[in-house]
Amino acid sequence: MRRKAIRLPLLTIAVSICLSLTSGCWDRTEINDMAIVLAAGADAGEKGMVELTVQVYVPTSGSGASSSGEPGALNTSGAQTMVTTADGVSLADALSHLQERLSRKLFWGHSDVFVFGKKRAEAGIKEDLDFILRFVQMRERTDVYVTEGKAFDIMQLIPRLERSSMEALSELSKTQVSTEVDLRNIVQDMLETPEQTFFLPSVLSGDEISDKLHMHKTNKPYFSGLSIFKHGKMIGSVDNDISRGVFWLTNRIKASVITLTPKEVEGTVSVDLTSSRTTVHPHIDEKGKWHVVLSISGMGDVLQNTTSLDLMNPQDMLLVNRGANELIRSRVDRALAQVQKNMKADVLGIGKAFRKHYPKQWKQAKKNWEQVFHEVNIKTDINVRIVHTGIVSQNIDPLKSKEAK
Repeated sequence: MRRKAIRLPLLTIAVSICLSLTSGCWDRTEINDMAIVLAAGADAGEKGMVELTVQVYVPTSGSGASSSGEPGALNTSGAQTMVTTADGVSLADALSHLQERLSRKLFWGHSDVFVFGKKRAEAGIKEDLDFILRFVQMRERTDVYVTEGKAFDIMQLIPRLERSSMEALSELSKTQVSTEVDLRNIVQDMLETPEQTFFLPSVLSGDEISDKLHMHKTNKPYFSGLSIFKHGKMIGSVDNDISRGVFWLTNRIKASVITLTPKEVEGTVSVDLTSSRTTVHPHIDEKGKWHVVLSISGMGDVLQNTTSLDLMNPQDMLLVNRGANELIRSRVDRALAQVQKNMKADVLGIGKAFRKHYPKQWKQAKKNWEQVFHEVNIKTDINVRIVHTGIVSQNIDPLKSKEAK
């Protein structure tokens, strides 16, 4: 009995050691068994179906040519991408059909981009977002876009500078011309606005533009404006110029260059805007009228001066400053006219400001916020200053004229 009593604890310890050594290996998935998803997209299918498209990383051996098949093009990473699609009654259903067609298990840990086709966006993406947010493998920082065509088409593009079209999109969102909107931003905007309004960057495929010489067409996605959503459906879009105004109004503007034409002189001045800030000041007067002042401030440096103005002269500098502020104001006013008067879509965060400063009035107004927002008196206060003019204060031609005299 004593020996059995001793053997039982020893046996338990031995089994525990064996289990600890083997744990973590039973459910391990080798990388060779994975289909690594780089990006995904949703398109409107036939008869109310939805098409799910994924761009999958495909390891290759050897030096490897790019998947574009272009002569002389090399893929230095030794890898290429594969695009595959499947349809279903929902994204979850389409995903199950897609997995059935692949010999490897889909792995979503590296998926950085999700693209909606225009038709799918116009039909509504609330059900798609429900799946994306519940799907535990989908990253919350995934950037979301809308394409004028189909998501399937834009994923097939092979850019020259990046390894895949989706990597090109991911890099594009970090540049001056575009903005980043991920799943967290969408959810936050939908929860904080009564009409569930938000915007997404719009992209076009490279097949739709060519360079100035019209010698060849580009094969990369590019930013084309913003798609405006209300109640989960795309209600319209704005072009690049108006998008810049929306970025100013929503404090999303990045370092950018504006080119202005000062009054009463020939030529242009290009200004690099190095910093900016937008603040919202809501107010309800004694008559119950709702007002908002959008204050935009910033600083910039002169990049080029093709006018006869001497930027060291305070009067000439005043003309340039006024021209810069008027140009920004025109873009902002166009953006306001489009989103407030035409679309009645509060993508500017006006409702959030009133909810914070006037919670009681907001509780009543939010029931009919679309109409209230349409009638809000919005004014802009632009104060952008040029702080550096560069080493040369004047254009080179006037300087040459002075030297000749």
